[in-house]
Amino acid sequence: MAPILARRLGCPGADLDREIERRAGRAVRAIFEDEGEERFRDLESIALAEALGGEGSLVLACGGGILGRAANRDLLKSRARVVWLGVDPGEAAKRLPTSGAGERPLLSGGAPAEGLRALLELRRGAYAAAADATVDTDGLAPEEVAERVLARLRAPGL
Repeated sequence: MAPILARRLGCPGADLDREIERRAGRAVRAIFEDEGEERFRDLESIALAEALGGEGSLVLACGGGILGRAANRDLLKSRARVVWLGVDPGEAAKRLPTSGAGERPLLSGGAPAEGLRALLELRRGAYAAAADATVDTDGLAPEEVAERVLARLRAPGL
């Protein structure tokens, strides 16, 4: 959805996880396995600061764990407009690629929908604190989500 939104806004787009992988020369899963979640979160915070340190607009797709650190929430609140893409955990599980939870280190070892539900409950407060707007994405195609996000971004007061 982020590339679609970036095109509609006429600005660059980036995916934070892909940027971390590019810099590290390996997959997020490998970073988690080799160095642990804390090291991944360190790399994530560095990549976020660098992405938001440039000039001009950018559509940045962040993983859900980025908001776990107060410093990241503060940075996002000061340098960006944050849109929480709400989704039912069951719906989110259906959207996972055929490799499913295997590519998502925090979803290993269980039913993806249950893991996603647990993560949402754990992170809900941080999402609410950081979000300038929320867009419900259940049942929507990426193009529809981008259109709704664009409408929220253009709404008065945002």
